[in-house]
Amino acid sequence: MNDDALRSLIQDVDDYLDAGHVGLYEFLWILNGEKVPGSREEHLQIAQKALEHLVENKRGRLISVMWAQPGTEKDLDRDVRPEDFNDPQDGPYVAITRD
Repeated sequence: MNDDALRSLIQDVDDYLDAGHVGLYEFLWILNGEKVPGSREEHLQIAQKALEHLVENKRGRLISVMWAQPGTEKDLDRDVRPEDFNDPQDGPYVAITRD
């Protein structure tokens, strides 16, 4: 695993959380925007590790949000799935937020 990319992603998401919630799909957008080498599967592994780190270190909590509908945030009542890192459709998506 690319430890530099992991540390950078953790810091980027932590910084973005100061402004609001961050969708899990944005983890992959950040990795792609920084042109981190690797396959989608490798990026997904980095994204999952970064999310685990943030949640375990109490830097955020997981929520479900309806796409394009502010104020629809609610606690996530299930485990995170790999597909939660896909680009959101018109329905709910998973995000991390701070209280």
